[in-house]
Amino acid sequence: MKDPSLGVFVNLNPLPLKFSYSNKQMRKQASTESYVKAVLSYEQNGNWDSIPVDLRARGNFRRTNCYFPPIKLKIKSSEAKGTLFEGLKKMKVVLPCLLQNRSNDDILKEYLAYKLYESFSTAHFKTRLVDLEFTDDPRQKKAEDPLMAIFMEVKKRNLSTLNDSVFARRKPRTHHLRAILIEDIKNVAKRNDAKVFDRFVHPLAQDAMSSLRNAFFQFMIGNTDFSTAYGHNQKLLFLDKKAVPLPYDFDMSGLVDASYSVVSNINNQDLPISDVTQRLYRGFKRDPKTTQAIRTEFLNQKTTLLNIVDDLKEDFDNRKTYQKTRNYLLDFFAVLENESRFKREILDKARAK
Repeated sequence: MKDPSLGVFVNLNPLPLKFSYSNKQMRKQASTESYVKAVLSYEQNGNWDSIPVDLRARGNFRRTNCYFPPIKLKIKSSEAKGTLFEGLKKMKVVLPCLLQNRSNDDILKEYLAYKLYESFSTAHFKTRLVDLEFTDDPRQKKAEDPLMAIFMEVKKRNLSTLNDSVFARRKPRTHHLRAILIEDIKNVAKRNDAKVFDRFVHPLAQDAMSSLRNAFFQFMIGNTDFSTAYGHNQKLLFLDKKAVPLPYDFDMSGLVDASYSVVSNINNQDLPISDVTQRLYRGFKRDPKTTQAIRTEFLNQKTTLLNIVDDLKEDFDNRKTYQKTRNYLLDFFAVLENESRFKREILDKARAK
């Protein structure tokens, strides 16, 4: 079977995509297992092609609070064969949450978080930026024809005539959005010769290096909206006979600093910070030698990580946002490089349970 990484995710340029559905109906889906049929159009080598797909909303917070809920995309193997998507049965599509001028940059920063994590582990989600032309078409929603409701209202009010404008339906609206395409966890597992671990594994029972690396990464991007133990924005892989955490969904991080972001409350535990841009280390106490090894690993990657940010400089709509993002990363390294700050903000904050 064709390696999916040689198709969609090998190219770093934004992938042009088009699809349409009723955004209102997608947000109102009662079940996250309810799929909507759609056609996905994509551009490759200057030519457009299309395949049928199934779409559904995903994500608890974003489905409730966002104008555009994130999407789970499913493709039949028979339809994907011979296309750019061969070998990819499921993928996630992360859309901007709200209709704001800053939304594209927020998506870019979340994509950046995924790219930063790639520097530390082969067990990561492959991602690709998308230039999406999304048509919000109310005619595609699964509901009783609204004309019937109008006729019932006419009968109820005993009206003899209606102006044609009453029958007018909201026209489709096209949005040009930046989005992120993310591979499915099963593809990550297969690429790493691993298995998905669908069970509770306390972080202290996970691979020490991988668990610490994840904790340092989450601290670096200022993210507290995760729980490896409870599977919140984390997956587990059984890799080389070890439980290895795999992070995702970074929109609540300080690095992204989305307008809707709030400090997370995981397992009904209030955290001692009031803003997502405030870093709080959520890792567990580990052997000092292992902790120092991960510290050194991150320090050695400083130039590489800053280069990843700099490579996306021209993609930011707001140049000040690029600089703010870079400075946020630099502050993380200032913690690692200073013994007092490292002890105060990481070692002293490490959790015992």
